[in-house]
Amino acid sequence: MMRWCSTFSHPGRQLAGNPGRPPEKTAVCSSRRLLEIVISLIAASGLIILGSCGSTASLVKNDTDRGPSLGSNLIAKAHKFGSGEKPAASSKASAYPPLPLEADGARVRRFVREYAYEQRETTKQYLARAQEHLPMVSQIADENGLPRDLACLFLLESGANPEARSPANALGMWQFMPATARSYGLRVDSRVDERLDPEKSTKAAMLYLKDLYGMFGCWRLAVSAYNSGENKLNKVLCQEDAKEYDEICSSRRLRRETREFWPRFQALAQIAKDPAKYGFAPLRLKAYQRNYGLVTTESSYSLVRLAQLAGVSEQKLAEMNPSLLRGMTPDNGPSFSLKVPLDKRDVLVASLKDAPSEPPRSQIVHVVNRGDSLGRILKRYQVSKSQLAGVNPDVNLGRRLPKGVKIVIPVEKKEPRARARLGDRA
Repeated sequence: MMRWCSTFSHPGRQLAGNPGRPPEKTAVCSSRRLLEIVISLIAASGLIILGSCGSTASLVKNDTDRGPSLGSNLIAKAHKFGSGEKPAASSKASAYPPLPLEADGARVRRFVREYAYEQRETTKQYLARAQEHLPMVSQIADENGLPRDLACLFLLESGANPEARSPANALGMWQFMPATARSYGLRVDSRVDERLDPEKSTKAAMLYLKDLYGMFGCWRLAVSAYNSGENKLNKVLCQEDAKEYDEICSSRRLRRETREFWPRFQALAQIAKDPAKYGFAPLRLKAYQRNYGLVTTESSYSLVRLAQLAGVSEQKLAEMNPSLLRGMTPDNGPSFSLKVPLDKRDVLVASLKDAPSEPPRSQIVHVVNRGDSLGRILKRYQVSKSQLAGVNPDVNLGRRLPKGVKIVIPVEKKEPRARARLGDRA
């Protein structure tokens, strides 16, 4: 069976500290660290211009703990590395070299045959789903100065399914893990999960791909690192004493999924660019337009009430805001930007001025005790696994639940009779 969900995990995104370093040497080491990063950033910037592939691997190898935040403003970003603060993405798109085309490679041809013939029906589904999102992804790639072919990467990541969930708990069209999603500005909690928003998650994915290219200076390594995680790929480069993609693409130190990731991506991109060549229906792509307005909400409002105030259907509003997990805007955390049809924005803004907020929907926090299993929890609270997974983004329900873990239980109508070992209401 063809695999499309990556077990996308990126540990160690922040700089690792050194608890053994003497306090009096901290300032000297920090300055030296800053200088090393500036030199690496300048070298990586030069390689972006040259379009070299693989030749920055040695730079990455010398600094395993470095986070992926390279860009055009080298000195400013280096300073933010030294302070431990993640730099803001540059609004100015820089030109990146095109992806290397390997249509004639034996590995790519093998996967073209697999997708076009052996897995034909599955590929047909991928292409059908991609029609809706490909124009949007291509436009965001253009806005970031990235090769347009990168837009096809979400076909391999999720089969173009915005609700895809992997066994490792990666979610959405770009298969972000919760921690990685948050580090790129997506909100992920028990009420809002912006990994489910195709546009917001695509913007985050493009920023991440830019950072990966800045780290490795090579699209083949950068795309492979999107699957394995930058730290894992960097570790293999060190273990193999390698500098180029070709030196590690067959390494048993990498998972099979990562070894095959680049040629599979090339194969799917090749088919998506010319489906008729392989006997598929041509993609019916429409120019992407952001025909929505944003309404900032600070309090809790149900989509039912918001739809009434705006004069649109609840279904339409829900489709435009897939990141709302409970059918309500959140009353906690930062304000939420609600998407509404462009011609209804002013109507809703005016209506909300006098509309009272609604009480948020209840949820219970269950603390896992000895003997608790997922099946018992589902039966006790009469909820489904998918409901539980949706409001617990940081809990992998595919694994055994460790004692002490807190599980959010959505309560829609009535609370369960049993109250033993419940935490505070959220």
